[in-house]
Amino acid sequence: MAWILDGNNVLGFIASREGRDPGREGLLQRILACRTPLPLTIVFDGPPPAGVAGGTRRGRVTVTYSGRGSADDLIHALVRPGDTVVTADRDLSLRCRDRRGKVITPERFLSELRPRRGGDAEKPSPAGVDVQEWMNFFRRGR
Repeated sequence: MAWILDGNNVLGFIASREGRDPGREGLLQRILACRTPLPLTIVFDGPPPAGVAGGTRRGRVTVTYSGRGSADDLIHALVRPGDTVVTADRDLSLRCRDRRGKVITPERFLSELRPRRGGDAEKPSPAGVDVQEWMNFFRRGR
């Protein structure tokens, strides 16, 4: 069974609770630093950042973007019976339950996250932009 996070909704919850928005990368780093259910997909509204492919795998997590459509519609299309969706969006929750998906709130999901054990710590993979910058740096011979 897959887990699908409504990325913008989870970010909104964190911002209201902690008084600041950690941003997409901050959310991803928080999740990568914890033991999480797998497979896990985070869906964000809009196109991916420049230089980043949609459907990018970062460690154990797949990050995807809705492009011109809405993340809610993409999440609804992805959910299968038994999958768990993390959102506080009531309409999306109802739509996912209609497809026999389970829904939990961002509050519950985040409260159940536990840090990875020291030996299990996963190093975050560099973003595509970072890799390209370093490749250019070394090609210039510096």
